[in-house]
Amino acid sequence: MKMKLKGYIGPLGDDIPSIFPIVFSILIFTGTIIYANQLISDKAKQLEIRDGLISLSYLVTEKGFIDNATLEKTCEGKVKPRAASLSVKYLITLKRFCDGIPIDPSNSNNPNLNPYYSKNPVDKVSPFYLDYSNEVGETWFYCSNLKNLPAGLYPQPGQSVLASFPIAVPCPYANSFTSGLGVVNVITWK
Repeated sequence: MKMKLKGYIGPLGDDIPSIFPIVFSILIFTGTIIYANQLISDKAKQLEIRDGLISLSYLVTEKGFIDNATLEKTCEGKVKPRAASLSVKYLITLKRFCDGIPIDPSNSNNPNLNPYYSKNPVDKVSPFYLDYSNEVGETWFYCSNLKNLPAGLYPQPGQSVLASFPIAVPCPYANSFTSGLGVVNVITWK
């Protein structure tokens, strides 16, 4: 009789080895569901940011021509309320290029023809350069729903989306009757 019961642990003891794979598979299943939910949430947030970018870009570029006064009025009257309703933060910069932009600005000898050029020696190519200037190629105007933006190079926010659009601006002076090429950079993030 003792020989037959030697390997028998009991009704619960014989089931313990089969509980570990069941618990392990439940943990893998719930971990996969949580990971997939996080990926879907990140993609939804990125789509909301892109939706905000498209909406704000349309408001800024809808007329095809813009000057400082019009952009300031548009930023305060249309863009700011729309960004608040979409709950996105934004930065809009306007640059003038009265002499045009070459096909490949990085190979150009004139850095003022690059739409992302700034005079900051650390980072010479950035749409986040905030400093008013009437010079060609410099930031002519910017607006944002953030308070107290620092002059100079603004650090790029995480998960930001940038779009650049050509637009007609007064050239060669700020109050000229003739138009030239301008670039509007619209950056949104949450």
